[in-house]
Amino acid sequence: MANSRKLQTEIDRVMKKVDEGVELFDEIWEKVYSAEQQNQKEKYEMDLKKEIKKLQRLRDQIKTWISSSDVKDKDPLIDARKLIETKMEQFKICEKETKTKTYSKEGLARQEKLDPQEQVKRETNAWISDVIDKLTQLVEDREVEIERLSSGKGKKTNKSTIEDYNHFIACHKYHLNKLEGIMRLVTNDVLETDIVNPIKEDLDYYLEAYEDDDYQQGYDEEFFYETLNLEEIGVVNVDRVTNVDTKPSKKSKDDDNASASTKGSKDKKSSKKTVSSVIPLTIGRARKSSGKASKEDEKEELTPSKRVPSGGSVGPTPTTIPAARPAPAAPPAGGASMAAILKRETEQQEKERQKARQAEQLRQQQVAQQQQLQRQQQEAQLRQQQEALRQQQQQRQEAAAKQKAMQQQEVLRQQQAQQEALKRQQAAQQQQALQQQAQTPEKKPQLQSQSSQGSTGTGGAGAGGGGGVAGLDLLTSGLGGLNLAAGGENGAPDGSYLSALNESFATMPSSADSERARSYTPQNPYPTPASYPSQPSPIFENPAVFEKLGTDCLFFIFYYAQGTYQQYLAARELKKQSWRFHKKYMTWFQRHEEPKVTTDEYEQGTYVYFDYETGWCTRIKQDFRFEYSFLEDSLQ
Repeated sequence: MANSRKLQTEIDRVMKKVDEGVELFDEIWEKVYSAEQQNQKEKYEMDLKKEIKKLQRLRDQIKTWISSSDVKDKDPLIDARKLIETKMEQFKICEKETKTKTYSKEGLARQEKLDPQEQVKRETNAWISDVIDKLTQLVEDREVEIERLSSGKGKKTNKSTIEDYNHFIACHKYHLNKLEGIMRLVTNDVLETDIVNPIKEDLDYYLEAYEDDDYQQGYDEEFFYETLNLEEIGVVNVDRVTNVDTKPSKKSKDDDNASASTKGSKDKKSSKKTVSSVIPLTIGRARKSSGKASKEDEKEELTPSKRVPSGGSVGPTPTTIPAARPAPAAPPAGGASMAAILKRETEQQEKERQKARQAEQLRQQQVAQQQQLQRQQQEAQLRQQQEALRQQQQQRQEAAAKQKAMQQQEVLRQQQAQQEALKRQQAAQQQQALQQQAQTPEKKPQLQSQSSQGSTGTGGAGAGGGGGVAGLDLLTSGLGGLNLAAGGENGAPDGSYLSALNESFATMPSSADSERARSYTPQNPYPTPASYPSQPSPIFENPAVFEKLGTDCLFFIFYYAQGTYQQYLAARELKKQSWRFHKKYMTWFQRHEEPKVTTDEYEQGTYVYFDYETGWCTRIKQDFRFEYSFLEDSLQ
C-alpha cells in the first residue's frame, strides 16, 4: 500500500508538471509567431526548445509507467503522452520554418503556395509511407530471425519464440495491406485526411509497444480502422481472404519453411509483391446478380483464387477507385459475399476475445477473493493473538495486585503485632512500677534510720561534715534537680524522691522511641487520585530486592532517589555488576574489554557507559582514558 501511494503521488506530480509545461509551451509558441524581429524570434525558439526537452523527459517517464503493470488507470497517462507528442510535432514545424533559409530551394519551394488540401494530402501520404517502410523493415527482420532460429535443432528449442515472431509478422502484414489501401483511397479523394490522420498516433504507439505483453493482451487490430469504415468502401484484409479456405497442413508448412530458409530476403520481397498483386484490395460485396444464378457462380464468388486467368500473368493491383460508385446491393439469398465471410470471422474472433477476457476477469476475481480470504484469516489470527496477549497481561496485573494486597496485609499484621507487643511491654512496666510502689512503705523506716545515722555521723565529723552535704547536692543534681533534702527539721530526706523515681521508670523510653519517625514527603508533589499509594512500599528497604532488579531500574533509582537508602542499595548492586562511578562525568562505566594500557594512575581502553542525559541508554566509548583519581571508591 505504501509503494502504491508513493507511485500515485509521483504520477500526480509529473502530470502537474506536464500541464504547466504545455501551458508555458503555448505561451512561447504565440510569442514566436508574434515576434516582429528575427533575433527575438530566435530567442523565443531557444526557449521553446528548452521547454520541449523538458516535456520529452516527462514523456519518457510516462511511457515507462504505461508499460508497467503497477499502474492500474493508464488513460490519463496515455492522454498526457499524446498531448506531449502533439507539442513535439508543433515544435518540428516551427524548427523547420526557422531553419529554412529564405533563398534556399526549400524556401523558394515553400513560397510557391500550394493548394492547402493538396498539401495536407501529401503530408498524410508521407506519414503513411513512412509507417509502411517501418513495418516492411520489421517484417524482414523477423523473417531473418525466424530463419536463424529454425536452422538445425533450433526449430524445436525455439518453438515458442518462432510462434511469437510469426504472430508479429501476421500483425505487421495486416497493417501493411490496410495502409496501402488507405493511401490509395486518400490519393483518389475517397477518404478524407481528417478521418485518416487520427490513426497516426495509434500506429506510432503500435510500432513502439507491439512486443510488450501488456499491450498484446489488450491488442485489437480491428480497433485501428473502425473509424474509417473500410468495409463499406470495399477494402478488406487480403491475407485473411486468401487464408479462409486454404489452410496448409503442418507438413506443408515445414516444407515451406525449409524452402524459405534457402532463399534470401530479396526473394521474399518479390514473393510478397506477387501475393499482394494477386487479389486486388477492392474486393467487396458481391454485385447484384439475377435470380437464376447457379451454384457454380456462387462458388466462383466465394473462391476468388479461381478468378485468376490461366495465362499465368497476373495484372497489377488497381490503383484507382471510381469516386462515384453506385451503392452495393444486398447479396443474394442463396450465397454470401466475401465481406460477409470476413464479418462473420471478425465476429467469431471478437466472441473468442470476449470469452478470453471474461475468463481472465474470472481468474482475477478468484485470485482477489483468495487474497482477501487470506487477509481475513491473517487478521483473525492477529486478533486472536492480541486477545491472548491482553488476557495474559490482565492475568499478570491481577496476580501483581493480589501479591501487593497480600504484602500490604502482611505489613499491617506486622504493625499490629508490634503495637500489641508494645502495649504488653507497657502494661508489664506499669505493673512492675505498682509493685515497687507497694514495697516503698516497708523500706521507708529503714531509709529514715539510715538517714538519721548519716546525720549523726556527719555531725560528729566536725569540719569534715561539709563533704556529706556536697554528696547530697550531687545526688540532687543527678536526679534532675529533685529536692531530695526536703524533710524534717534535722534535714533527713523523706520518701518523695522514691515516688518520682517510680513515675520516671513507668515512662521510661523504649527501643522504638529511639528511631526517627518515618514520615514520607514527596520531592515533587503532584495531584494524583486518592486511590494511588501515598507511601513507599517497605519492601524497598530490603537489600535482597535490589538483586532482582534490572540495570535500567537500578540506574533509575540511582538518579531519581538522591540521598536515600535506596540510592545506596542501587549503587551497591551496580558495583556488584562491575559498574564503576566516574566522579567527573557523573555516570557509570563498565569495561567492554580488557584495558589496552594500564598504569598506576589510569587505564585506557574500550568502555561501556550509561548516557543518562540525552538517550538514557548504554553507549560504547573507544580509547577512553579512565583516571583513578575520578573513581568513586568510598562505597563498600
